[in-house]
Order: sequence, then structure tokens, then C-alpha cells
Amino acid sequence: MRDNFFPASLEKYALNAFLNVGFVTAIVTKLKELQLPPSSKPRSSVPTLNPQGYPTEAAAITELELFDCPQDLNYRLPYLPTFPNSPLLEGFFFVESNSLTLVGLRMTTAGGHHTATSTVKQFIERMAEYFNGWEELSREMSWEITYMQHADE
Repeated sequence: MRDNFFPASLEKYALNAFLNVGFVTAIVTKLKELQLPPSSKPRSSVPTLNPQGYPTEAAAITELELFDCPQDLNYRLPYLPTFPNSPLLEGFFFVESNSLTLVGLRMTTAGGHHTATSTVKQFIERMAEYFNGWEELSREMSWEITYMQHADE
């Protein structure tokens, strides 16, 4: 029971931690960049470059069919999908920096959340349905994904 409790709790409650200034400030120093291809240059993460850009409130994204029209994109507002099996990310928010940045939040457990090209495609299609002007906004958008995983996994 205990072995299953932590991963389930991590996925359920960790997104709320990103609304806490103290938590975000504490993890900035612990963020590690995943191994990059040799041709890529390392760069600082959005929370490191813009610690004031983290969210302070949340908005739920429910089934897209419930909306009559696309919504305007809001910065620093975490979007937390409430539909089952949300593709790709458990939450995300947008930060205005040199370019628009989508900061994705992904809670992972060992062996979970494999990313396939079709999953990314489905996520992008949902964003185009949900946000006004997604095609134009996403052209120059950079993506940064923060993975949260138990240290033992």
C-alpha cells in the first residue's frame, strides 16, 4: 500500500505546489536539465530566469466540447486539465519572456507517461481548439517541461 501511495499522491497534489511561492523558490536550485543532444546548448529554466513568472492561481480545463468558442490565453495562470487521460501534461502555464514559453508540468511514476508523437499531436490539436489564435501563438513558442518524479524511480 505504501509503495503505491506516494506516486498516486504525487500525481494528485504536486501541481498545487506550483501555486506556492516557497515551493517554487526552493526547487529552482534543484532543477536538472535532461541530457541534451550534442548539438544543443544548455540554457536556464524559466523558473530560474523569471522566478516572478510562476502562477499564483489555477484554472481548470474541462472537456473542450463544453466550450462554444476558443478562450483567450492567460499568462501565469496554470491550466489543469480535468478530463480523464489528459494527453502529454498534467498541467501547464504560459510565461512571457523573450518569446512566449509554455511551461509544462508532468508528474511521472516509473514506467508511466510514455510520450509518443501521436500524444504530442493530440495535445497540440486540443490547444488549437481551446485557445484563440493558437496557430499564430505557437509558431515562435518555446516549450519547457518540468518533470516531477520520486527520487527512487
